[in-house]
Amino acid sequence: MNLTPVELDDAAETVLSLSLLFRNRFYMNINRKSEPGAIDRVRKASVGEMTDRDLSFKVGRTSREVLRNLLVICGKVGTENTALYKNKAREIGADFISETGSSWVSTHKIIKKSFEPGKHVGILLLGSNKQLPATPLTYQGVFGFTDWFLQDTTGDGTPDSPVGRVFGQPDTILFHMDPMIIDSNIAIVFDSQPGRSTRHVECLLDLGFDVEILKRFTQEDAELLGIAEFILQFSDGIFTSRIHGTPEKWVSKDSVILDAQHVSTIKFQGYPVVYSEACCTAQEGPLLKAFLKQGVCYIGATLDTMNNTEPFENWNDCAFSDGWKYGFLDLLDTHDLIGQVKTQVDRALHEHLDAKYKREIDDISKGKSNELNSSQAVSTIEWVLFGNPLRRTTVGPNADFSPGTIAVDT
Repeated sequence: MNLTPVELDDAAETVLSLSLLFRNRFYMNINRKSEPGAIDRVRKASVGEMTDRDLSFKVGRTSREVLRNLLVICGKVGTENTALYKNKAREIGADFISETGSSWVSTHKIIKKSFEPGKHVGILLLGSNKQLPATPLTYQGVFGFTDWFLQDTTGDGTPDSPVGRVFGQPDTILFHMDPMIIDSNIAIVFDSQPGRSTRHVECLLDLGFDVEILKRFTQEDAELLGIAEFILQFSDGIFTSRIHGTPEKWVSKDSVILDAQHVSTIKFQGYPVVYSEACCTAQEGPLLKAFLKQGVCYIGATLDTMNNTEPFENWNDCAFSDGWKYGFLDLLDTHDLIGQVKTQVDRALHEHLDAKYKREIDDISKGKSNELNSSQAVSTIEWVLFGNPLRRTTVGPNADFSPGTIAVDT
């Protein structure tokens, strides 16, 4: 992503000179063709092996021209906090509405009434699921929730407008309303079985990133993660070896991959997008809270995530986690804003669903049920964006990626 002056607040623009100290640490670096990858050069520069590597990355605020297109919906966060957020919305030029209803239906009504096409580009919800209710879901006895239905501002039953959600202490919410964004073109992949498949890395290279693979977090990784623009956790491979998720952590059978305490030690420099494929990590637990507090735009699922058991020629026919994941990667180089990418993936998967799975989703929309019975319906609507939906999309230079066939990767 190359930020232009229009996309940055010049008064707030800063340059970070970051010296990375990776002592005696082995990184599996994936190089673009025969050229050394950027992370490899950063690591070598940090120990004096290279002198021509620029370790400075531009960081700046999103332009008010962009942020004024937000519709901010504030839940029951207390009178003082509501006033703080209202003042911040006025500062960035966004429209602000206080919503004190007790159900997602009430929130949806106020969104449909207040959203103005041509003026509003995205919706930012302020408050937890209790403070500003999302749509409750259950699957196989597990409770979850989703903001999928709140993306429908026209009332036609399909997502059309980006929605993001933020909760936490006032300083956390105020940051997400007006975040600092880095332009480093660095992507980090968490993979418990590195080398088994290079497909994810190849995708990111096509999107213009230099890529680093981590099997799990160590404290030596904190500075590297701090300058990343995009962080992805994948859950492919053999079930007993892949990364799984809980509201507290990413974990494999052998070790903790990353947990809330780890996240709290990372100083993220510029609002990276984190995508997690593992089950239930977008529940409002310690892991998500830590990511939000540290200044991360987080996308994950609130229920179980399922891999496809047959190949699909197109991602939009694959109503499983791989379909959503590759759809998200595919559309990063198509849309300007991260919320637009998320909404269009949701929409495309829904449009291609079999009618019987659409009925499950429709029954929830109409208040007939909160229970999902098929993995296809779950995989379509369980993904939630926590963060500002008007964050610029995460791509590097000359981004051009098409996923092709979605293979069976278990």
